[in-house]
Amino acid sequence: MRLQLVPLVLCLFMMFIVPEQLFAVSIDHTSNTTQSLVIKAFKAKAKKESNKEKLSKAELNSATDSKAKATGNKDLANVPRNSSNSRLEEFSYKNIKDVRSNSKKSSKEAATNVEATASVLSNSFGTGMFYGFALMVVLLNLVCFFLFDEKLFLFYALTLAAIGNLLFLSDGLMPLLGISEISNPQAIESLMVLATCSFGAWFASKYLNVFEIFPRMIWITSALLGTSAILTMMCFITSLSNFGIAANLISYGVMSLYFMAGVYLFSKKNYPKFYVIAMSIPLLFAIDYFVLRNLGLDFLMTQPSHLKSAVIAEMLMLTYAIVYRMKAIKEENELRQTELRIFLKRQEVMNRKNAMQLMEEVYLENLIMHYDLDGFEIKLLQYISEGKENSKIARKLKTTESEIEAHTKELYNKLEISEHIQEDYRMVDAQADYIYN
Repeated sequence: MRLQLVPLVLCLFMMFIVPEQLFAVSIDHTSNTTQSLVIKAFKAKAKKESNKEKLSKAELNSATDSKAKATGNKDLANVPRNSSNSRLEEFSYKNIKDVRSNSKKSSKEAATNVEATASVLSNSFGTGMFYGFALMVVLLNLVCFFLFDEKLFLFYALTLAAIGNLLFLSDGLMPLLGISEISNPQAIESLMVLATCSFGAWFASKYLNVFEIFPRMIWITSALLGTSAILTMMCFITSLSNFGIAANLISYGVMSLYFMAGVYLFSKKNYPKFYVIAMSIPLLFAIDYFVLRNLGLDFLMTQPSHLKSAVIAEMLMLTYAIVYRMKAIKEENELRQTELRIFLKRQEVMNRKNAMQLMEEVYLENLIMHYDLDGFEIKLLQYISEGKENSKIARKLKTTESEIEAHTKELYNKLEISEHIQEDYRMVDAQADYIYN
């Protein structure tokens, strides 16, 4: 009986157990559909934020300075070696990343140091090349002065020396000459500018022959340079930069006057063209660098390299211009001498003609007085001596050609010309034959 009831009891037990499991499965399925997706999304977002925080912490750890790293390493060293945590921190990937970042930083610093050293070397080489070239041009002009005995080469050599000293000061190379500190740099600069413009004006006046066209230019130049010298002295005494700036402005004003004189002579002669072309850019750069820059005006933003390049072009062009001018002046002198010789010969010929005419007049007067000629005969004799034809003589004396011929015959007989000719024949016949052989 009990064995017969066992299957029934098992079936009833299964009926009570199976619905509960199916209900749990359904609950789990519904939870996966709605709420589980939202929970998973929030979990993924939180995981991303945690990863970002970890990455930012790693970057901050890699960006720390060497001192912090050194202290960190000291702290790590102070931790007991036997502990597992110290070993894990010592061989952590963060420390490896920091070492790599330090190597990159050190390599960048080394690269910047190499570039800075290369730029300094290139600048120093360019500066040395400029001053070496300037010294060579100065010596070349001095040699040309002694060879050709032309004072313009000496004047230009002094001008180039003054320009070199001014640029030497502006480059800050005075310590090379033993001058470590300059108490009043603006006054020293004004003095250098005054010397440069004085020699430049002296050279320009001789090169352009300005005093032949503008005789009062020397008085204007002397007054302006004197004013600049007084302002420079005031800058030395008071240490006020305004006096030095005003002195520079007046000094370069003098150079601008001679530049305008060259522009005026540009179309008249050839050698002023070289001066105008050579001085245009250097003068503009010098005014911008030494005058406008001190006034706070950024006109061309001129740098010393720009000024040096313009000065090199000026050196070459004006050195050639002096040689060209020397040849042109020599040709002008030769042309003047030739014209003077022609004038003297012309005067000599005119004097001969005047003497011959005077002798003819004296001879005619003697004939008139000796043979007692009247007015008509005197005019007729004068026209005949000038070689005029009978028609013109008749027109002037208001008579006919036949009357002129008759009066000429009478005058011929009255002056006894036939007898004089016979005497000449007899004198020739009386002379020895060897005179003509």
